[in-house]
Amino acid sequence: MSLETISAVYRLAALALTALSCHSAWAARVTLAAPDRSPLPIVVSPDASPQVRANATELADLLGRISGRRFDVTEGNGQEGIVLGTSAAFAQLQTGVAFQPQRPTGREDYLIRSHAKGVWVLGATDLGVQNGVWDLLYRLGYRQYFPGAAWEVVPSAPTLSIDVDTTERPSYYTRRIWYSYGMSKESRDANAEWCRRNRCAPGMALNTGHAYAGIARALAKDLEQHPEYLPLIGGERKQLRNLKFELGNPDLRALIANHAVAQFRKQPTLDSISMDPSDGGDWSQSEESARLGSVSDQVVTLANEVAAAVDQAFPGKRVGIYAYNYHSPPPNIRVHPNVVVSVATAFIKGGLTVDEIMAGWAKQGATLGVREYYSVNPWDRDQPGAARGSNLAYLRHTIPHFHALGARYMSAESSDNWGPNGLGYWLAARMLWDVREADHVDALVEDFLDKAFGPAKAPMRRFYEQLDGSRPKLVADDQVGRLYRALAEARELAAGRPDVMRRLDELTLYARYCTLYLRYARSTGEPHQQALEQLIRHAWRMRQTMMVHTWALYRDIPKRDKTIRYPENGGLHDPAPGNPWKSDEPFTADDLAAFVREGIEVHPLMTVDFQPVAYSHVLKPATRYLDLARDPFPPLDMGFDSRGVQDLLTWTTQPGQTVELALTGGLASDRPERTHVKVTLIKLGGTSLEGDVDTVVATDQRTPADGKEHIVRLTTGEAGVYQLRIDDGGDRTRVRWLGELPLNFPSTLDDPANQTHPQWTAYFYVPKGTKRIGFRGGEHGEILDAEGRAQFWLNGRERGFYTVDVPDGQDGRFWLARYVHGPLQLLTVPPYFARAPKEMLLPVNLLEQIRPSSGAASANR
Repeated sequence: MSLETISAVYRLAALALTALSCHSAWAARVTLAAPDRSPLPIVVSPDASPQVRANATELADLLGRISGRRFDVTEGNGQEGIVLGTSAAFAQLQTGVAFQPQRPTGREDYLIRSHAKGVWVLGATDLGVQNGVWDLLYRLGYRQYFPGAAWEVVPSAPTLSIDVDTTERPSYYTRRIWYSYGMSKESRDANAEWCRRNRCAPGMALNTGHAYAGIARALAKDLEQHPEYLPLIGGERKQLRNLKFELGNPDLRALIANHAVAQFRKQPTLDSISMDPSDGGDWSQSEESARLGSVSDQVVTLANEVAAAVDQAFPGKRVGIYAYNYHSPPPNIRVHPNVVVSVATAFIKGGLTVDEIMAGWAKQGATLGVREYYSVNPWDRDQPGAARGSNLAYLRHTIPHFHALGARYMSAESSDNWGPNGLGYWLAARMLWDVREADHVDALVEDFLDKAFGPAKAPMRRFYEQLDGSRPKLVADDQVGRLYRALAEARELAAGRPDVMRRLDELTLYARYCTLYLRYARSTGEPHQQALEQLIRHAWRMRQTMMVHTWALYRDIPKRDKTIRYPENGGLHDPAPGNPWKSDEPFTADDLAAFVREGIEVHPLMTVDFQPVAYSHVLKPATRYLDLARDPFPPLDMGFDSRGVQDLLTWTTQPGQTVELALTGGLASDRPERTHVKVTLIKLGGTSLEGDVDTVVATDQRTPADGKEHIVRLTTGEAGVYQLRIDDGGDRTRVRWLGELPLNFPSTLDDPANQTHPQWTAYFYVPKGTKRIGFRGGEHGEILDAEGRAQFWLNGRERGFYTVDVPDGQDGRFWLARYVHGPLQLLTVPPYFARAPKEMLLPVNLLEQIRPSSGAASANR
């Protein structure tokens, strides 16, 4: 433990003891307002800053709205009244608390203490005062759950009193819940207001973004004069788009360190500077860089030298980097204590878990932060329960868990999508300030449901259960259908409560968005174009609710969906007058009622006698966790017919391997128009310049729909998991898998294996502890346990939902689906099939639960 850490521990202990002792001596319940007396004045010092005075005015306004009385703002010495200011401004008050405003991590601290004549709200800085104001209001029942006026809750309390003595300091020094993919000015302003009112305004600015490109631009002349500063790639010094430096060159490192010091001289208020590399690969292959060690060692070498130079000129300033991509594995060298390493929870390499990466960096002395992904629009498209920001169990676990591992900085990439993720964002803000709030999440959810929805609390509980990503859902139609049914009941119960109805109106628009997005995602051809137009029009009209990230949707879809077209003057930045897709026409009560009626009609519910299990979409080869070395089963010969879109999965152990398959297109007899078969190879869990989780590596569209077999070969990039997407436009294609690479295919309710599969046989995995296998299937086939015994026959059954009881000793084993016609959709076990157990890909959240006793757990048949 460092001296700084030990000092901080003693300071916090002293604060806690002081607060306890002062409560008995000072704290008392005080009445702020009552019908039979004048409200207490709000008192600031004569030399109060404009920010403190603005906070005093806002507090007076809100206390007035709560109590129905007028609160005056006056100047005074702090002996009585509701006192607002820094501790330095009221130094004559004997608080017994010593703030440290000169420390960047001490700026947000504050004290709230009631006494017989009033309340002290004293901060280390103006920001601490602001935090104290909103904490005081929270304790009096005020809430700002989501951005926007609809989500402000102002209680009615003619009598206001409080008994409090607390000294507050945030668990995480930075608590950024920020939007990627841009936002409107209105959203930016509303988000800033929400951050203030929920104590998320930044106390210090930790810069950790990709920085090498900006440094290269600033040092362009030096790089031009010294080509030896550029990375050696393929025997040449090259300046590529993903620019890296020749970090093995000490002169280059000194140049960058001097540049960093110069930035602090120009901007002395800066708290930090980033030294994180540009994204992607293209690291120098020189002997000089190799001598520094791993990529992480190279990144740390530069960051350390920058931190040392900066600390000498500007003590206490921070240098930020990520533990991300090629430099996510822990280094082999010590890390300067002023280097803050924010560990990414995605885009990591080296086969380590996030916990292992954090522990490894901490072992080398790094100050830790977390680079989270609560919501990324291209990944989740604002769908219910699709993002980490909606997964309440994930938030409840990870925020205190990362803190326990040493993390003190949080940067969570998120979206302007308060429909699906708003509750999660609000809970995260509470826990990031005080990780002990994780123990009170259930009570906080009750607080939200009760105060936001009042008489409609019961159906809205069911609504938010459907949004909770930690609760498995059957299928999208069932999930969205339950949203509408909850809204229908809630709207009846909330009649006469305009405040609640306004919130229900916004959530109704969100549910309608879900309907339109599903329509868009499921359609092709001209209906697909029409569905997109409906989706964008609706999202734009509802943008000011901030229920969905309209800006990101409008901006990003044309980059990824090349089948659609935008009308002339119909782009995101084309103004509403003249843009055919932009309208500010308000939604009427009839519109909202129609949305609910149609939503109930088009999204039927499903009933089954088992509970689906949610699995991660991040996959890893099972061979790394299970003992399959003696697997006696050679890969099955798996050929099949595909019509439309079919997804396959494979994985590689080294870069540049070849995916090989034989395609016979044009087998459909009912298609007068023919198209070539398109094959797309996608790296899952990779990185790209756009920051996507998946990256297109190669495409092939040379196979004609001529009824003849053609060989397609695609070359992979780096080792890892790949998706192969086959799209024949509906012409029907026969697929044969060639070569030695593994073959898997997914089959879920929302993404079933292609309906035109002929008879097929494949393995699937039944995790340890599974009692029942729930699935959807029918027509023909049988399910065999790990000993080859038939446990269920599909022959002659209509397609529907079925269950298979798992006999003792048959869990934690590979089962076989044999002679199956059509898709078999797995719901309680991982929804992936493979030609052989040794080729199986399984979800990472399952594999990380497996703790092998001697190298690997046994799962052989």
